[in-house]
Amino acid sequence: MSHFASIIEFISRGGFMMIPLLLSSLAALTVILERLFILHRSYATPRKVIADIFQQVGTSQFGPAQETCQKWKTPVASILRVGIEHFHHPLEEMELSMKNQAENWVPLLEKRIEVIDTVITAAPLMGLLGTITGMMGSFQVLSEKGVNEPSAITGGVAEALIATATGLVIALVCLVAYNYLSTRIKVLIYDVESAASRLVEIRLAVERNEK
Repeated sequence: MSHFASIIEFISRGGFMMIPLLLSSLAALTVILERLFILHRSYATPRKVIADIFQQVGTSQFGPAQETCQKWKTPVASILRVGIEHFHHPLEEMELSMKNQAENWVPLLEKRIEVIDTVITAAPLMGLLGTITGMMGSFQVLSEKGVNEPSAITGGVAEALIATATGLVIALVCLVAYNYLSTRIKVLIYDVESAASRLVEIRLAVERNEK
């Protein structure tokens, strides 16, 4: 309980700007945890599953390959499913269908990531605003009571420093998370492009064998 009381006291000493800072950090944390789960669990396709799909397509088992793709609601499986559906269509049509499907996934991969980017920019600015209001409070006390109330003056300085530090910490944590999630999104997009290219290669190999 003493730790909780210390946290409450720390927040209260940071001034009214601590409220938007904490709300923004909570919003960013929610998005970070949700994106981590989605990108690592919901949108990730096991390598073995992808290899099985390619093996099935290479041996003309298109039905089982499509069934495997439909079991996985992931970007890679979705692109492969569309490619398999157009496997015997003209090559340009097959590539275009996979490209369109991939473009549909990009907004889903990047969903809500702008919230983190906004907090990265806004948190230091809110901390700076807290610094200004804290210093203004200190100067007001100094002008009214002079140096006879040192505790009141230092209270405003403490408010300024706490707000600044909180804003910077929030921004730094969000920056690390944003860069990590952005990298993860790029990896998923690369996996999609790689899978589509591999499916086209199998298609060309099948056509060469049929000649």
